[in-house]
Amino acid sequence: MGIPAMGHATCGGHVTLLFTVEDSEIEPYLQGSRGAGLCLNTGCKVSVRGVHGQWGVNVGFRGFEGSEDIVRRIFDVVSEDLPQIRKMKWDVAVNNHLPTSQGFGMSAALAIAVSRAIQRAVGEEYELSLRRSLLHAHIAERLSSSGLGDVTGISAGGVEIRTSPGAPFHGDGLQKGPGVALGWFQDMEMTLVWPKEKGHHTSEYIDDLGWKMSISESGRASMLSLVGMWGPSCWPMLLSTARSFVEQSGLLTDGGRGGLLEAVNSVIAKTDERAVASLCLLGNSIVITRRDLMSPVNLGIIEDALSETDLLFRRVKLAKLSTV
Repeated sequence: MGIPAMGHATCGGHVTLLFTVEDSEIEPYLQGSRGAGLCLNTGCKVSVRGVHGQWGVNVGFRGFEGSEDIVRRIFDVVSEDLPQIRKMKWDVAVNNHLPTSQGFGMSAALAIAVSRAIQRAVGEEYELSLRRSLLHAHIAERLSSSGLGDVTGISAGGVEIRTSPGAPFHGDGLQKGPGVALGWFQDMEMTLVWPKEKGHHTSEYIDDLGWKMSISESGRASMLSLVGMWGPSCWPMLLSTARSFVEQSGLLTDGGRGGLLEAVNSVIAKTDERAVASLCLLGNSIVITRRDLMSPVNLGIIEDALSETDLLFRRVKLAKLSTV
């Protein structure tokens, strides 16, 4: 049987605040979105173990349940570049620290981490495998209709803006790709909030013609006010633009999002903290952040108030490049 091939990787999630749907191209690596969002230091941890034998993938989850489909999809995508992995049987252990289908980019985080872990297990070079994992994950996300721009956003880190759709890396040497994202970073804690009920799958929106049109129209208008000098000075504009986007696209009044946002805003108002609640798309969840970058918020006070509701929550931090 030989010595097992073993690899480990982690990847943080991603919150989309506004976006467009750009999926008219045939090739998955050219599809994606423009938009803006936040990279999280919390996501998933993956361990893989491969032994020589008949090809197969066994997946187990700890923490929050995840998608076996995206894991199997990413193995198929990775095997196109590394066919030797099909000569092995693989066990995959996933520890999800955030729920799926709630707008936290967990399918993207999982896909990136699985690709990264596989490549570590078979001894691929560090930098090349990092870029390749982002390409693999983007393709798997598009083939599964589980995401549009999370992977490209994660590739930039911090508070990111995606100005061109597509995978962040592609082609010989994987030096760049059609997807372009720019991020800036500030040390900042945030609180994620979600109800006990599971959210909608992303495909319910991005594969629906009506939603695609309303989302993209609102997203394009929103991007006009943000493209330019991307940096900390854009923070107030990003928060206000994100709120306008969910209103104009119709997402605010769909799936209970409006009620959730109202409930969280009510909690914040009782604390007198200078915090802002923004919807995490395309889930049914909220990210609570500072209103002003230079004015820290006592999230503990807000979380104490949240604990008196039926809502679930978790403290996270803004992340730099989320893959390690």
